[in-house]
Amino acid sequence: MYYLILFLLGMGGILLESTVFNHLTIAGVKPDLLLILVIFNSIFQGHLKGSIFAFFLGWLEDFFIGGLWGMNALAKALTAFIWGWFLQGTFRENLLVPVFSLFLASLFHGSMILLLGKIVGLSWNWTFLFWKVLPVAIYNTCLVPFLYYGFYNWMTRHVEQQSF
Repeated sequence: MYYLILFLLGMGGILLESTVFNHLTIAGVKPDLLLILVIFNSIFQGHLKGSIFAFFLGWLEDFFIGGLWGMNALAKALTAFIWGWFLQGTFRENLLVPVFSLFLASLFHGSMILLLGKIVGLSWNWTFLFWKVLPVAIYNTCLVPFLYYGFYNWMTRHVEQQSF
């Protein structure tokens, strides 16, 4: 049931990103709801489960939204692995943990997308980091207080149910 709910949240994120948030852009950017879900999941599930889930969601994002096949899958999986590893044993009840983590993870993820694009020969400019990656990181971070406690409460209930 847990994985079904995560899958549905991911599909909902893809749907919202490709419809509603196309009209809710700020400074020409929209949030990366899948990255938010991936980082939240990595905080609770750790780097291995988090990166597998991130790869799957990134693959779905590549499939449904388009772009270079596998770029989001690889970037999200690597981001989830690194942040899941860094956040092992953190005090996740503190809102500052996901706030700072998501900001830094968004910067890292955007940098990975840029580097992967450069590797495959896309002519993206390095100003992409300033004009696209930084605003997305700020937008993602601003959504954390509205989304994290719902995810936190759901995850703690899930963990309690598994312990019985």
